Amino acid sequence: MIKSLKYIKISEINLFGGKATNLGFLIQNSFKVPEGFCISTNINVIDIKTKNEIIKRFKKLKSAVAVRSSATAEDSKKSSFAGQFDTFLNIKNEKQLFNAIEKCRNSIKSARAKAYIKNKRMQNVRMAVIVQKMIDANYAGVIFTIDPINKKDILIEIVRGLGNKLVSGNVTPSSNFIDRKNFNIKNKKTFFGLNIERLAKTALKIESLYKHPQDIEFAIKNNEIFILQSRPITTL
Repeated sequence: MIKSLKYIKISEINLFGGKATNLGFLIQNSFKVPEGFCISTNINVIDIKTKNEIIKRFKKLKSAVAVRSSATAEDSKKSSFAGQFDTFLNIKNEKQLFNAIEKCRNSIKSARAKAYIKNKRMQNVRMAVIVQKMIDANYAGVIFTIDPINKKDILIEIVRGLGNKLVSGNVTPSSNFIDRKNFNIKNKKTFFGLNIERLAKTALKIESLYKHPQDIEFAIKNNEIFILQSRPITTL
């Protein structure tokens, strides 16, 4: 089964994994999420019919895409799987697409993923794969609606361009703590002139939706905020 993100229900985690069901839930609650689709866990072999459907959906996006993992236990309150699986960005043609899908699916077999699964004592973890429009971001970053350090404020970290530079640790982000009530920036940094209050309010709306503190990845393109991921903070 292959399904557009906007139609995936939060209850379909066994078919589409944690990341995809969360993105579907956000879309259905009017948050801006890049368009895309998900290849479900019950597709073990990509046959000709499935391949043709993937190509059709890929062409319909009319864009370079990101190929991302969505495992059945991923982005949950008990396990985030942060950094355990492979993500592929700026995929522009069919050959790259199917290569990325295969590598993404196989990343569940990596030593680090197996160790994580064993440590968390999980069983029957299965992998779905998201294919999603790339956002050629002006800025990107991460928001913790309750910072994992002091467990008090909102923590926002931002870099210029794509967020993979932040996730990989290759770039030191502009980071600061934001008061959860009045949205004051604690150290008065400018954050590249961005509207930080708008970002913080968006994050708290997502937290309210899930009724749990969230770790949110976002991108900003032409002053529009796109939510790339939201998952529970597992370290509180």
